Amino acid sequence: MDPLKDSPGMSRRIRAEAQSPFGRGEIIGRSASMQIRTILEYQEQHYLQKEGVSLRESWLSVAQSFAPYMEKYTPNTWMEMQGLAKGAEIDFDDVLILASVYEKKVGYGADHCSAFAATAGMTVDGSLVCGQTNDESLLEWAAGSLDHVVHHVGDGLEALIYTHPGIPAYMGMNSEGLCILWNYIDNGERGIGVPTNVLIREVLFKKTLSEAVAFLEETPRSIPNNFLLASSREGICNVELFPDKVLKSRQPELAVHANHILDREKRINDVKLLHQEIETTFLRQEALEELCVQNRGRIDISKARSFFSDHSRGWGSLCVHPHVRPYTRARINKTLAAMVFHPDSGTLDIAFGNPCEIPYTSYRFDGFSAERKS
Repeated sequence: MDPLKDSPGMSRRIRAEAQSPFGRGEIIGRSASMQIRTILEYQEQHYLQKEGVSLRESWLSVAQSFAPYMEKYTPNTWMEMQGLAKGAEIDFDDVLILASVYEKKVGYGADHCSAFAATAGMTVDGSLVCGQTNDESLLEWAAGSLDHVVHHVGDGLEALIYTHPGIPAYMGMNSEGLCILWNYIDNGERGIGVPTNVLIREVLFKKTLSEAVAFLEETPRSIPNNFLLASSREGICNVELFPDKVLKSRQPELAVHANHILDREKRINDVKLLHQEIETTFLRQEALEELCVQNRGRIDISKARSFFSDHSRGWGSLCVHPHVRPYTRARINKTLAAMVFHPDSGTLDIAFGNPCEIPYTSYRFDGFSAERKS
């Protein structure tokens, strides 16, 4: 069976079933070899135009400097990356570059996303519902046309992960009910440690929220990030993560995060505050909080999916359509995907594109009904 066509019609799922991380990585690499090579080309052209030198020339030595940290602190993901290189028949240096390219990208001002997690009195039945958009530049990621869901199966644990080809993970959920959402934040702080997308993948090897938070606290980090962690059993914890500090915020019912830093101390040098009048993060945070509060007690998968089609804030809305932003660092941005996680049903609903136009597809862990479009 072709892992990319596991149901009638074309699917964006790669099923990676093996008992070892290396074996699962090898399946992913073999299944998406062409897509991974294409993304490498897109990244190469993007930075060649931006910097006048190849990505390999400008970034490989930095990517290699992360390797000892990945091998020590994220051994499962490290082995998946080894398998990916073998399966895709590409140089492992290319895998290192893709695994850490976000660390290069963040220096230019990364793109946007809006995330929420709701439970208890916020949802219809008290179960955990969480989701987010992924808004990025069209020119760097093939307009999202190659994005996929990787369904990891093995070692008694499943994971459903949204990501770009060759990138370990963007957002995801595992079969123990643990979800991780991710938002760009930045105040200029830098360190040396495990790259962002490797951290995200390794979190999904953890079985509890407490274990995941402890892992983030104990692992060296290179740049600021926001991770919205949620568990069907342990609730919600938002984590603003910096090279020198981990700021945890447990929430009983609801957490919402866009791309500005919420901690008062760390936000002093927040790059979003420097351009507050033309940044969309404040509008998106406001819109998503408003939608959640207005729908208190009524949030379910369907309601959550509808949130990401919201256009109430014009060019600063949750559903981002291609446009050049009105400031000097103009980027043509778009919602490449919108997703909703529901651990109790083992379901990831995802629209690969603007959710006001593109139907959601539902992916499930084993033991649930087959993938469907709606």
